[in-house]
Amino acid sequence: MTQLQFDNHILKTLAIAATVALTFCLPSPVAATDGPRLIELRIGNQAYTGRLLSRSDNQVWLMDPFGAVHQLAVNRISSIQVISETFRLAETTDHISRLQHELPPSYTVITTQHCIVAAPAESARLYGQQLEQLFQEMHSCFQKLGFKPERPGLPLTAIVFPDIELFRHYCDRDQMKWSEDLSGYYSIRSNRIVVLERHAEHSSLPPAEQTILTSAPNASRHTTQTQAIGQLSELTRTTLKHEACHQIGFNCGVHSRTAHGPQWLVEGLALYLESDAARKSDDEHASIADCLNHERLQWFHEHYLPRYQPGDVAGIIASDDHFSRQSLDAYSLAWAFTCFLCSDEQSELRKNFAEYVRMTARQPGPGAGNAEQRLKLFRSIMGDPNLLETQFLRFMQTPELSASTAD
Repeated sequence: MTQLQFDNHILKTLAIAATVALTFCLPSPVAATDGPRLIELRIGNQAYTGRLLSRSDNQVWLMDPFGAVHQLAVNRISSIQVISETFRLAETTDHISRLQHELPPSYTVITTQHCIVAAPAESARLYGQQLEQLFQEMHSCFQKLGFKPERPGLPLTAIVFPDIELFRHYCDRDQMKWSEDLSGYYSIRSNRIVVLERHAEHSSLPPAEQTILTSAPNASRHTTQTQAIGQLSELTRTTLKHEACHQIGFNCGVHSRTAHGPQWLVEGLALYLESDAARKSDDEHASIADCLNHERLQWFHEHYLPRYQPGDVAGIIASDDHFSRQSLDAYSLAWAFTCFLCSDEQSELRKNFAEYVRMTARQPGPGAGNAEQRLKLFRSIMGDPNLLETQFLRFMQTPELSASTAD
């Protein structure tokens, strides 16, 4: 099916489902392009313009020229109109202008090959260099893991706030639930990462407690770039890496912004790739030492393992509920199981894991499916999760991993 046929099919389905009259003229028999079209969907007085990405029985996903994805209920759509036969993404200069309009004059917006970064003037360039380097490392690591990453079609936008009140105001506007402990997030909706600069004396909870993946939704320090980064807490540096890992994964086709993969997989990969050694390893197979996340490892052994229940691996594959009940247990298990799958020397298991990751990004509709569907997909590619659980627990008891918790 061509893109034009895909658009036509979705538009007809929307019209029937929403019981509204199509208000646009039909395209000419010979269209000038076979690419996506720019359309407008209206819900009440609110208009959404962009290209159709995907649909389910009752939801539709529309991406605007700036790369923001809007998830809309079909039965609330009151009108549909084709604005142009050709959809075009916004230019880099348009992204820069929008950020400059949103942020105080003290902010500088810089660009790299793949990133657009808005930050205080004295540190923006350094943040840009770090995020561009992280992209190169991540893309290379995805290839080594067999994920077949794509080059992103959208710029990777990041905003770094030095002031907690500005950060809070932005969260409110971005429909992100704010708390005193929130240090950053990646928004599937806006496709931006947003990070608060925290200094060492303000660190509190560990990074896994701070990071949030969402599908929703002018202080200046006169220091040198080196001093500015050196003053940041480990929490801020880790948060920046973790959220950038999410953003890169969703923009390189490893994850899908409309399907949304299992949370253990999305978070587990980001936690695994926080490790500089894991990303930069030149070996096809990373060693156990390469994938260590010491905070998650310590929590796993000292807090989670004593109350670990057989079937926990199958449970986290089947449902994301573990993240809302025991978040640190869930993050630790997600990291540890991902580490096992990425670090195992059995090439067949690594190959199967890469195929599983690809398949989760191709699932239709919202979410990762119900428990039965999630387990069925995993079993069809990876095998019995209970058998893998036995191998996984043996892996976590190896001397290299057990000894690390005593360091």
